[in-house]
Amino acid sequence: MRNAQDNHAHADSRYKEIGWLDYVILLQNIIEVRLYSYTSLNVHLPFEVQHPSRYPHLKKGLMFIRFGERMKRIFNIRLYWENAPAQNYGTWDLKNGQTQWEHIPKTIDLCLDTGHVMLEVRSVEEARRNIVKILKKRGKQIKHLHIHENDLLHDTHNPIGKVITKKLLAVLIDNRTYIFEKG
Repeated sequence: MRNAQDNHAHADSRYKEIGWLDYVILLQNIIEVRLYSYTSLNVHLPFEVQHPSRYPHLKKGLMFIRFGERMKRIFNIRLYWENAPAQNYGTWDLKNGQTQWEHIPKTIDLCLDTGHVMLEVRSVEEARRNIVKILKKRGKQIKHLHIHENDLLHDTHNPIGKVITKKLLAVLIDNRTYIFEKG
């Protein structure tokens, strides 16, 4: 497993289209969560679901999510699917634009990564509006948060304070688990 912070594990990712190896990796990560008693496992949503116009195999992505959801029930763990749009390696800017939320199932538990929502917006105000908009549409599904900010271009995991105000933070963390994600 790639890492864990504050006892919340982050699943390994190949950062590619879903293939058979992703199923093996996810199952291995789920077993590790049980063995080491992590509080939860965070998994990146498949690119096929986040960017269906760029990755044409939406059904493959949805099948992977169904597999993860089945394993979550079998192993009795908390598993959250993270908005993690495709990024360019090294520069950590967006490769294919923001996550397209319309194909993400409304029946799964989500991890909202605030820094990912901020990428490629024009202003701090727009970043804040986008977070609030997602909270309104998917708030009941959002069970866990990765809280951090960035320069609106690169996923740099900066401390909060410019986009995420105290008031917004209070709304975000209300009845949810969270980490202040480190770089």
